[in-house]
Amino acid sequence: MEEKKKEVKQAEEKIPKTEEIKENKKEEKVKPIKIKEPITPEQKKKRIFIMSVTAFVLIAAVALTWYFGIKIPQDKAYAEYLVTFDAYNQEIENYNSTVLNYNEKANKIIAANKELTGVIEEAQALIDCGDTPYESETMTTLNNTLKNSRNSICETPNIYEKKTALELDESLNKSLASKISEANESLNVERSEIVSATSEVGEESAGLSVPDYSKIIAEIKDEEELLENSYTIQKQITNPTQDFVLAKINNVENIANVVCATEENDPNGKLGKDGGYTAQIYFSSPLLGTETIAGDKLIDAGTDAGGSIEVYKTVEAAEARNSYLASFDGGIFDSGKHTVIGTMVVRVSTNLTATKQDSFINEIIEALIEL
Repeated sequence: MEEKKKEVKQAEEKIPKTEEIKENKKEEKVKPIKIKEPITPEQKKKRIFIMSVTAFVLIAAVALTWYFGIKIPQDKAYAEYLVTFDAYNQEIENYNSTVLNYNEKANKIIAANKELTGVIEEAQALIDCGDTPYESETMTTLNNTLKNSRNSICETPNIYEKKTALELDESLNKSLASKISEANESLNVERSEIVSATSEVGEESAGLSVPDYSKIIAEIKDEEELLENSYTIQKQITNPTQDFVLAKINNVENIANVVCATEENDPNGKLGKDGGYTAQIYFSSPLLGTETIAGDKLIDAGTDAGGSIEVYKTVEAAEARNSYLASFDGGIFDSGKHTVIGTMVVRVSTNLTATKQDSFINEIIEALIEL
């Protein structure tokens, strides 16, 4: 019991008294105020120095980072771009020079082809005009020449356009190195393409040859003239006037006198009638010694005195008359050699030898077709 009281007493002693607690709280609340000491000039200078150094270091770090990380790569990339830029424009110049040489050849070829094509078209138009030639072979020959000429025309080459040189974009210098490098790479690709194009155009240019069509053109022109003359001949011997025939045979050496039959003295009675001739002209010839026969006596003597020329309106009528005369060839009523020229039937005396008949009739034909 006594021990228990001691323990209680000791416990009470350990519990602080109310007054002590209040006192302790007052002591805790009241703390001494610390007074800052003023900054000395040396400390202020030191602080400014530290701040300046720190700022300098930061600025330097930023500057170095910009210079080595951005400026140097940017300048290097732009310098490389400028090299590529100059190389690109040089290739453009090379390409344009090659194209100029190529186009000069190509234009000459095009001009030559155009000239020949024009000559061919002109000649073809002459063939297609609808006229009939005196000699059909003149048309056939020209047709064949035109066919060969068309096959001789070389392939028409293309004309290349010149390329325009690049203008420097100086604003690119302010771009990032990556963008400049990208532009440089793209320009390099284009430059390579231009180099390839220049090579291709150069090879094509080396393979071009300007054709010389002068002989072909001259041949066409000559044959065209022959066909035109053949048309003219056919026209002049198609239903010609009596005066035309007289003027032409007047130049034949072996024709002496000529006389034109009239409706009154025409021995055949066909002058001016349907299916008949429009003119009947008799002539004498020194080949037969009949050069003195003239006038009505010459008409009475007929073709035996030399020959005659019968003029018809159409080729068909002339051919029909010639076929009729042919039915007597070699018989007792053989009237001599006869042939159709245009719409005329030319006859020469049966009293001439075959050789003289051929020669005489050819003389007359040459005179009638002379232009």
